[in-house]
Amino acid sequence: MIESPAKVVRTDGDVAYVEVRNSSGCGSCGSGNECPTILLSQVFGGANREFRVLNAVGAQAGESVVIGLEEGALLKGSLTMYLLPLVLLFIGAIGSISLSPSAALRDLYSIAGGGVGLVAGFIWVKLYAMRLGSNRHFQPVILRKSSEFLCNVIKEG
Repeated sequence: MIESPAKVVRTDGDVAYVEVRNSSGCGSCGSGNECPTILLSQVFGGANREFRVLNAVGAQAGESVVIGLEEGALLKGSLTMYLLPLVLLFIGAIGSISLSPSAALRDLYSIAGGGVGLVAGFIWVKLYAMRLGSNRHFQPVILRKSSEFLCNVIKEG
């Protein structure tokens, strides 16, 4: 489980909206930039962005919490998001060469086929993400309430 500190901004039933700030490691364990605690906040990117998470502990607005995401979900999502469009781009580019009526048009067919493959990959990823959107395994969840943030990630004020 990849964990990251966050602050609850608002709640809506069994869902909470939390603020996570991207940061570097705190240095308390000596792992530096390889700190597993900050991996989730690096995935979110940017500073002080709001995200929807499952509120399994009944946290309220203003509370400090620790959110988590299954490592397998992060790996599967990353591979799908980045690798699938790239593979389809190459398949489209290579496959379309055989459709070219002449050697002079092979490059043009390859570019067009690669573009079609890339777009198909993006559409596939979008449909896959929509299908998995309701799957609890792929959603971050509030693991526990926390009296103070780990690594001082989000500053009050």
